[in-house]
Amino acid sequence: MGANDVLALSANFTQWQSSRMRGLKDVNAFEYYCAENFLKGFGVSDEEILSGLVGGHQNGGIDGMYFFVNRRFVEEETEIDAKTVTKLNLVIIQAKEKDGFSPVAVDKIYFFMDDLLDLAKSKDAYKTEYRERVCDAMSLFKRNYQLVVGESPEFSVEIHYVTKQDVVPNEDCKRSAEKVRAILTKHFSHAHCDFNFVNAPLLWTQVQVRPRKNKALQWAAQPLETPEGFVGLVKLNDYFDFLKHESGELEEKIFESNVRGFWQSTPVNVGIRKTLDRPSQADFWLLNNGITILAGKTSPGGFNKLIIDDPQIVNGLQTSRQIFDYYSGLPAIPKDESRRLLVRVIQTVDKAVRDDVIRATNSQNKMPDEALRATDPIHRQIETLFAQFELYYDRRRGLSKDEGKPIGQIVSVLEVLQAMLAVVLRRPDDARARPRRYMKDDALYTSVFGENVYSLPVYLKSTLLQRRVDDFLGTMRLDHDMPLGYGHRRNLKFYLSMYVASAMYKQVHVSADMLLQLKPEEISIDLILDCYNRVFKHYVDLTHDEYPDSVAKGTKLLKAINTELRRRFSKRKARRDMREYPGS
Repeated sequence: MGANDVLALSANFTQWQSSRMRGLKDVNAFEYYCAENFLKGFGVSDEEILSGLVGGHQNGGIDGMYFFVNRRFVEEETEIDAKTVTKLNLVIIQAKEKDGFSPVAVDKIYFFMDDLLDLAKSKDAYKTEYRERVCDAMSLFKRNYQLVVGESPEFSVEIHYVTKQDVVPNEDCKRSAEKVRAILTKHFSHAHCDFNFVNAPLLWTQVQVRPRKNKALQWAAQPLETPEGFVGLVKLNDYFDFLKHESGELEEKIFESNVRGFWQSTPVNVGIRKTLDRPSQADFWLLNNGITILAGKTSPGGFNKLIIDDPQIVNGLQTSRQIFDYYSGLPAIPKDESRRLLVRVIQTVDKAVRDDVIRATNSQNKMPDEALRATDPIHRQIETLFAQFELYYDRRRGLSKDEGKPIGQIVSVLEVLQAMLAVVLRRPDDARARPRRYMKDDALYTSVFGENVYSLPVYLKSTLLQRRVDDFLGTMRLDHDMPLGYGHRRNLKFYLSMYVASAMYKQVHVSADMLLQLKPEEISIDLILDCYNRVFKHYVDLTHDEYPDSVAKGTKLLKAINTELRRRFSKRKARRDMREYPGS
């Protein structure tokens, strides 16, 4: 076997831990390492990888579970239009750093898959078998699969049983794996299942897979070259090749992450598809506005070929997807295909110019406003401020991960939004249940990210306060000394950060100006613990009659907490309560 591969893997894992895992708490490094490497083809963010990790006690024999619709990661707030769904992918990961392969471990996966894939089996039938986080992941899969099952999409399951040891599976392991494949066929007769035993040499091979950062674009004829880039015509079948990932799937990473919603049922898209299905006498490029691609840099790649570094399609997404779907559905590409598409390649590394191009090239189309939010100047300003504190604001989703930044220092737009909702706007219920509404609705968006609404440091202080609360919740134990479950932490975190801000200043309503003086790292554990006990009591009282998620997403918990805050911190009691936490 590959002794040198094992040494190389060990060295790479150690280096990866020192760079990527720096500052990240309560996460199994090897489980994350495996998930990151086996999800490379899906272009997931760090936030998405973390949300899919379910390892721990009662995990059903799995450490990671990721469900994709049209190769897009599905999370709690994902909205799915069933008519647009053509492909489903489920990725299951079991990671063993010190142990080898075991048929017992595979059998656990078998029983888990039987519970997961039986769409008629409710949570009540297996909730005692799995921890809360696993049950939540199972419910998310079942709920979203049932939305699209009537459209009969292609369904593929990948199971990666990974070990850091240089071992091979025995015959018992292989027989158990066949049982897992059989249970998938039992529930989904047309589904495809890959069960992969991944040892150290195979894991090292996967680690060395590097997603391409450049792609080749073949022009139909010599393009017009300008100081800003290139303009020219590309044959539709060549553009189809440009859009493809090595796997044959659509290369999602080349679509600008902030402008990539696909609105298949719109009249424009219906018209594009009709044009593709029934070629007219006019060439395709005469009937279509074309494509705009941003490039970091370019270089010649042969006769009329352009190598584009980190290409990002910022305009023409709808056209691109229709072209990809059209040619993917053909048994073979016609040899006489001559239709062409107008393509602009703009070369720039200037972020302001990039944002201007994205906004300008999408302004003529009926793109939803939220698709362009991250190009607003406020987000560039937040990005600049956070960088001064070694935090990487992921305005272009996934970029910081691709650059190898430490996971714990990457801050998503959604994280900042939720922190602002909880701490500044005092809407922890919206932070938990409806944060993306604030990206879609103009008035709600302006209430958080409007021009000159808040001083920039308020975004930083709110985020750091929320992270301080998150770290605290990770240390909490329940009466039976079990860690506070992921679902409860998710439900409590925003309410607790709101309460902590009020307790710090002995105010029911904490102003943004007051937050400017806040030093989250200096908030005492005693104060956070007292706030936690108070919030948790209300939470437990309400969950006697209602599901915990419903409590956190509804209005009752917020109302109960606000009532207590008014009772504690009204003006007549503020002076007396100041003595509770001297020096806080």
